[in-house]
Amino acid sequence: MIDALYIAESGLDAKQKQLDAIAHNIANVSTPGYKTSQMSFMTVVQEDRDNSGQIVSSQGLGVMAQQSPLDMSVGKMEQTGRPLDVAINGAGFLEVEQGNGKLLYSRGGRLITDAQGYLSTENGLRLTSMLQIPPDAEDVRIATDGMLSAKLPGNEVIEIGQVQLVNFVDMSAIKAVGNNLFEVDQEALNTAYYGSVGESGMGVLQQGMLESSNVSMNQEMMNMMMAQRSYQLNARLVQVSDQILETLNNLRR
Repeated sequence: MIDALYIAESGLDAKQKQLDAIAHNIANVSTPGYKTSQMSFMTVVQEDRDNSGQIVSSQGLGVMAQQSPLDMSVGKMEQTGRPLDVAINGAGFLEVEQGNGKLLYSRGGRLITDAQGYLSTENGLRLTSMLQIPPDAEDVRIATDGMLSAKLPGNEVIEIGQVQLVNFVDMSAIKAVGNNLFEVDQEALNTAYYGSVGESGMGVLQQGMLESSNVSMNQEMMNMMMAQRSYQLNARLVQVSDQILETLNNLRR
């Protein structure tokens, strides 16, 4: 019965983590470029082996939850009309740099210009493409191939540069770090490949649009109901185990 309590506790903990992930997905259903977080579960088993290494007995000790790779499927394209909004229709990420030099990645696409005119994410991180828009630019265009151009006073049109995208061989290495940003470990970074928009398997850019979250509310509601029922079953197991222990404790010789 003691084992049953620990097994039920592991189930409660695992299902609580799943419910937290579901709640996070639902909270970000309207966040542009957000990717659905998922949980997976593993059975925890204790194995006893003899001197030759052969398994002589095994015992289940419960379950453990762990983060699964993010669902990187492309969300729907939504029209915004804002000139610095860009949706990546297909594969690829915008690469940005933190103040400490660390590289992060985004599919948010809601861009701004910082104090020096450099194209940046809405939370102020510059794109590593280092594209600087003149302060007197009257009309900014981002072509589907990522070419950034601007019209200056006197109707002079200049090409500023091209937005670059980056993608990774191992998509399971991509981890969300908050603020609609992602990071990868050094091993995945070594296999990153850069390319022009629309080339080498990269998607194309669509100006004045944003990629919506790929969260399915229907699926998340179903997942939440199933997780809640599983949580209740584990809680019931704790209750039943406690009742049995109480009965055993009250036995008289």
